[in-house]
Amino acid sequence: VSITTELTAEPPKAALTYSEKSRAYRRTVFTHDDWVRHRSPDRLGRNLYNFANSGVYKGLAREVLAVTSVATFIVVWNAVVGGYTDLAGVKHAALIQDSLPILRLPLEPFALSNPLVGLLLTFRANTSYKRWDEARKNWGMN
Repeated sequence: VSITTELTAEPPKAALTYSEKSRAYRRTVFTHDDWVRHRSPDRLGRNLYNFANSGVYKGLAREVLAVTSVATFIVVWNAVVGGYTDLAGVKHAALIQDSLPILRLPLEPFALSNPLVGLLLTFRANTSYKRWDEARKNWGMN
């Protein structure tokens, strides 16, 4: 008795995320008309209008919502517990005068990790450019 199994390189359709499903519709080369549309003066308004429909946003919507929710909670908590200064420079007292703590993080870990993040981004940008340049040379675009 022999048992054979087929291996497929593609996961089942139900397991694909939005970004993987939309990959089939992506174009890699702009035509002249695409460039004219891309360079038009009204592209900022068009891009802001279509922001929520972008594939990148749809792929990261849960993460964006989580980070936005936590940040909003911390800002509101600190305004209620510790008071706030409005845009006119007027200091407003805290609504709750109990001994509840103000939520804060020390800045040292962020300051110490900044050079590392800068180097990481630089190396990623350089690697991306090298890959693009190698592909351009392979296609004979010189």
